[in-house]
Amino acid sequence: MTDAAIELWPATGTSVALLRVDGLAPGQALSGREALQYAAFRIEKRRKEWLAGRLAAKALLTAGGGDPADFEISMDKLGRPSCGGALVSITHSNGWAAAAAKPGSSFLGLDLELIEERHRAWYSDYFHPQELPLHDPSEATRLWTIKEALLKALGLGLMADPLAIRTDEKIRFTGKALERYRELGSPEFTVETRPAPGGFWMAVAA
Repeated sequence: MTDAAIELWPATGTSVALLRVDGLAPGQALSGREALQYAAFRIEKRRKEWLAGRLAAKALLTAGGGDPADFEISMDKLGRPSCGGALVSITHSNGWAAAAAKPGSSFLGLDLELIEERHRAWYSDYFHPQELPLHDPSEATRLWTIKEALLKALGLGLMADPLAIRTDEKIRFTGKALERYRELGSPEFTVETRPAPGGFWMAVAA
């Protein structure tokens, strides 16, 4: 299986693997069910991203040894990736894929985004003025990765309004995000962000 760059993120207690999307092959890393999923993709870009995300996750899951094909990744009841009941989180953006794992965690989300100019409406659609007083593409991308990571940890994705997560001063939930957070038992979590090579931001919530 292709080697991924693995780093420990100590603030969240997670391990994160980063992998380029292009040039990968499944080899013997997929379970039978995963191989069928891989073959079913009709769009090549989606197939490559899906495979890279799975390989990044399996790099973390097999760090202590084992056959990658035995670590089948499926979805839990909230649609979050998991393996044998343990959550993993997967993301991809602009030619890169990444995965995060934290043993025993019931709240885990990861996001990776390229820093780029956005339309002015994007800032008002997804951020409160107090969160982002200035239209700074880098800071906006960093905050967006936080929101995305939290939405993944909640098992909501973009089914919830990103404005339901406030990132100014401290993380606050409202609306559907707050409802789901309470359903999960209001777990304690930490958010950690880092710049990634090539002009990206990454965020982990765990």
